[in-house]
Amino acid sequence: MPDSDQGDLRDRLVQYRANRQLPAEQAGARISAYVYGNIIAFASIVALKPADLSHGHALALVAGVTVSTFVAHVFADLVGGNAGEDTMTIAGLKHELRDSVPVVTSALVPCLLLAVGWAGWLSASAVIAASAVYLMVRMALLGFVIERLRHRRPSPRTLLAGLALAATAAAIGLLKTVLSH
Repeated sequence: MPDSDQGDLRDRLVQYRANRQLPAEQAGARISAYVYGNIIAFASIVALKPADLSHGHALALVAGVTVSTFVAHVFADLVGGNAGEDTMTIAGLKHELRDSVPVVTSALVPCLLLAVGWAGWLSASAVIAASAVYLMVRMALLGFVIERLRHRRPSPRTLLAGLALAATAAAIGLLKTVLSH
């Protein structure tokens, strides 16, 4: 890897800088997928009962909801984004797939935790609680992600806004759970 590529990678990982060439519209699409993925994963997690972990149902449910939400998100964005276009391009599909990845990343840690619970290494209640808390922490930190994408330094207001966002996302997730179960 050339030195300039290593420096860029180091800056992105160590200094946590966003790609300055990422268009605002694309950053917005990724943030939208991040929020949506977290809410859907949270709603799936809070609907679980400890008994669901013992036979793998919990892991299958959360993974299935996540994958189907990812596919639905990509499909909806493709249809909406190409409403005025004549043809779908491979580049357009790759773009939508990349921008929808945060839907999947939202459930990675909860799925790993559910696998740990299924294996019996942690109690089912602890795994469910840890998964829900993890998702709310992700939401609370969203302000920092947004500031990074805007190339601004976070402030104490960033954290307060994130906490409000997490509370709102939790309420939406709970509403979805109540209405759909």
